[in-house]
Amino acid sequence: MKVTARFRNLLWTLKKTEFWGARVHIQCVSGTPQCGAAPPPGPERRTSHGALAWSERHMRDTGHLRYDRALFETLQWDPPEGIDPRTLPGVTT
Repeated sequence: MKVTARFRNLLWTLKKTEFWGARVHIQCVSGTPQCGAAPPPGPERRTSHGALAWSERHMRDTGHLRYDRALFETLQWDPPEGIDPRTLPGVTT
């Protein structure tokens, strides 16, 4: 993914960064009211594989079939090459 936008008369680029990597959130939405169960905290739950494994175990244990899943990525606006954004008025990093 690459997007450019003009800011302070410079072309900035929005790029995906691997700083945090991709993170996944999954939650059971079966039932009325919704179950709301989610994996316990831990680094493995943030991976696509970990979220899938948790949902499979939850489905086997409860019979619940519906889940909301969201993927989060870290994006960063980068200034043009050779420009230090700390020197631009009104820009904080």
